[in-house]
Amino acid sequence: MASLPLSGRQIVVTRALEQAGPIVEVLSAAGANVISMPLIEIIEPRDGGAARDAVLANIGSYEWLVVSSPNGARRVVGALQEAVKNSTRIPYIAVLGNGTREVVEGVAGIKVHVQAEAPSGEGLVHSFPTYSNGSQDKQVLLVQGEGADLTVVSGLIEKGWEVTRVNAYRTAHCVPSSEMRAEVEQGDAVVFASGSAARSWVSALGTEFRGKVVVIGPVTQKVAASLGLEVHAVAEVPTPEGVCAALVVLFA
Repeated sequence: MASLPLSGRQIVVTRALEQAGPIVEVLSAAGANVISMPLIEIIEPRDGGAARDAVLANIGSYEWLVVSSPNGARRVVGALQEAVKNSTRIPYIAVLGNGTREVVEGVAGIKVHVQAEAPSGEGLVHSFPTYSNGSQDKQVLLVQGEGADLTVVSGLIEKGWEVTRVNAYRTAHCVPSSEMRAEVEQGDAVVFASGSAARSWVSALGTEFRGKVVVIGPVTQKVAASLGLEVHAVAEVPTPEGVCAALVVLFA
């Protein structure tokens, strides 16, 4: 029986615990020994979510709801469920990637109308319609994480929309124990699914690493490189399967 493609490989996964399950499952199925070291956690915004909850209470007043991540989607599904329950008008919905789409469409009766052709802020703006004067309301509610860049905001404004941006969550850095740092330093590869995780890694372990660095997409690659990390592979598709495929090719 042929061995699995990642058999014997020690792969460090740095995702937050609430998000790590799918990638751990895929890598384990490929034979990897996964070392889970969460470097970030997803927590409430600094206002405890007050601003987010206030705008979501009036979700029917927006023409479009734009959600750029699964973390943001998890924090709007309650409002969507309430809108369905109360027969409230639901805005058109646009998302960045498949993970976000799956969370949103997990609400019965909800569908996504626009998904970015390329999984990036620029891709979402490109896929989003231009405002047509007089044919629809101009109001767009954009749900993002605290500290997100202004690519989507500025892009939608340039397309004629009036954008209300709200912080749905924020990312906090985790500090690994000395024992965990020692374990992961012997890994064959580390996977970063966000720039925040790469920043936490460099803060905790520096830029010297004996193994390979694999990232989920070009945005994370850019952050990792700016921190001084050498990126050895970028997933062609920003999914657990895409990351696994990049690792398989890297170690072939």
